[in-house]
Amino acid sequence: MAEEFVAEPIIIGLENEVYHRGEGYDQYLSSTQIKDYLVSPKYAKYKHDHPEEFVISDDALEFGSMYHAYMESLLNHGDDRAFAKQYHVFEAPVNEKTGKPYGRETQKYLSALEEAKAKNPDLEFVSEDRVNLVKLMVTELLNNCGETSKQVHTILKQGQSEVSHFVEYEGCKFKFRPDVETKRKIIDWKTISLDSLHPGAIAKTITKFGYGISAAFYQFFEHEQSGIWKDFYWVFQQKTPPYDAVMVSAEQWAYAYNKEYDVVSMGPSALLFKKLLDQYIECQKTGIYQGAEIFIEPGFRGHRIMSVDAPTFNSDFRFYNKNE
Repeated sequence: MAEEFVAEPIIIGLENEVYHRGEGYDQYLSSTQIKDYLVSPKYAKYKHDHPEEFVISDDALEFGSMYHAYMESLLNHGDDRAFAKQYHVFEAPVNEKTGKPYGRETQKYLSALEEAKAKNPDLEFVSEDRVNLVKLMVTELLNNCGETSKQVHTILKQGQSEVSHFVEYEGCKFKFRPDVETKRKIIDWKTISLDSLHPGAIAKTITKFGYGISAAFYQFFEHEQSGIWKDFYWVFQQKTPPYDAVMVSAEQWAYAYNKEYDVVSMGPSALLFKKLLDQYIECQKTGIYQGAEIFIEPGFRGHRIMSVDAPTFNSDFRFYNKNE
């Protein structure tokens, strides 16, 4: 019988691809995967067992990865040298009629990009305009966002990235890899398409994408591993002019530690995370992954039949078949 794979508790510099999909490391549940249980355990299990069917080729995800890689390069090297080695600018073919490069959505551009990738499978090609946008955003973040810029500079001086954590809890395996971590803080970079960075708009974004659940996941397993309840922060930055940014605390959403009274409070996202965690552990122990009916309370004789609130009847709706 083959020996069970057990990762080192903390690994610095583990390749991103290995962390996510490497043999053995894929046994560990991530914060993204635990959110699949919001759909249903059956869905989460199927997605885990058939990852090839859920590959997302999303423009926003690609850009977010570039942005994170640039910030990681600044954090670890003080400049963009690591970013430049990872991402290579693809020179778009030129339209002979206009004398200008073909756009990113044209067939000429896409064909030329695929050809370049086939010839250089180890390189990650990106368009020059995207690289320039990342650099412009980071310049604004570091220099023109008031106190937020000062806070980010402090994070870059004190923080560490590329740290992969692996934790065993209640007989199950979990993993997390913060964008940045310090002795007392965890920071997550978020690039967003929002005109407004008002509190209400940020709150909707956190709710929509389940960012609070991920924050609680990171905090909980960090505490399991180190015994420290770290504060969690997001740095949200616009992807459109003026590329403004704000630093946001997760204390109202996830876990918040009160040092004076040695008490930890749980926000709504932490409470939801704990339900997801308990359900995942239950599924792992029993081997039973129910579908959406798990959200229906068993009724008479254990039957599960969903009762859905009907919309209010519109009394103004009527048919007129005759002239009266």
